[in-house]
Amino acid sequence: MANILVLGVKIPFTGGGQVVLVNSLVKELKGRGHLVDVVELPHRVEPKENLLNEIAMWRALDLREFGGRKVDLVIATKFPSYFAKHPKKSLWLVHQHRDMYDNFGTRYSSFSDDPRDDELRDMLKVGDDKAISECSFVSGISKNVVTRLKNYNGIEGVHLYPPLSQGDKYYNNEPEDYILSVNRLCSIKRIDLIIKALPIIHNHIKLKIVGTADEPHVEDYFKNEIDKHHLWDRVEFLGRVTDEELLSLYAKSLAVFYGPYNEDYGYGTLEAFASSKPVVTCPDSGGVLEFVRDMENGLILEPNTDSIGHGVNKLVEDKDLAIKLGLQGRADIEKLDLLTSGWDEVVEGLLSPLNNTKVAANG
Repeated sequence: MANILVLGVKIPFTGGGQVVLVNSLVKELKGRGHLVDVVELPHRVEPKENLLNEIAMWRALDLREFGGRKVDLVIATKFPSYFAKHPKKSLWLVHQHRDMYDNFGTRYSSFSDDPRDDELRDMLKVGDDKAISECSFVSGISKNVVTRLKNYNGIEGVHLYPPLSQGDKYYNNEPEDYILSVNRLCSIKRIDLIIKALPIIHNHIKLKIVGTADEPHVEDYFKNEIDKHHLWDRVEFLGRVTDEELLSLYAKSLAVFYGPYNEDYGYGTLEAFASSKPVVTCPDSGGVLEFVRDMENGLILEPNTDSIGHGVNKLVEDKDLAIKLGLQGRADIEKLDLLTSGWDEVVEGLLSPLNNTKVAANG
């Protein structure tokens, strides 16, 4: 039995995949007989200069011993938790601070070409290189995440897909006339794409949106788009829902829209497939494309109103096609072993520093 701390990062009052990942990992480690707890610090994206303070807080933590118990291993997950110091540190990377990497130069980044921003990016990049290189084991939650790490930092890692938190509880039901979106409400998740496409989609089809806002004014933006196109009778914001409600929403949906920009992993994709529902996504949606194949288990559509609107109409007009794609998605998830198992490889890798073993990078 080992004493393990899982390091989490959270924006207060919000949820998301990071929370699910940490909770699921803790449950799995405890189930294997380890003593596990979570160390979590709040994260504030703006102002970006505050990121240095957050790094300093993580760096200042002494995680070697608590209450006479030696901490055998820490498992970092998301920027900036991997700045914590410990003799044995594993990394299961959700993502770095993407504003300074793949988002830089896009509308999703808060960094400009101002010399002060360049200096801050340089400092953060040097810090990432050092802190991540300290890890005895480096992994990421998808191929997309470890590829970014290789491209921007020159650090190799293995990809370890997180199995679904609700396992075999996902089920399929007769599809109803709605498209489902499950996501945090923020610009990079691009929920506005499906809202703007709704006027093209047959008007008996509704849009149900699960999730809460973690970005200022994003809800006002969505509501303005809905007002502009007179869509309030077709769009429903559900906020947070229970696990049982979420399972039912997936099961009864016609399809799931999941078209973020360069996503890290995307639980929504896997949950849709587990519920035998096709996923509608975009060619620049990153980790989602590790699972979605156009016209095989979903649709890959250009991120614009016409493409998404007419693409969704294919599923509306041909329910048999929607069912066929969804069933293939379910078969794919079962083949990947991400429903009721798949944790052994994850745990073995993350705990490998305890045995002084190395796991080769898979790319």
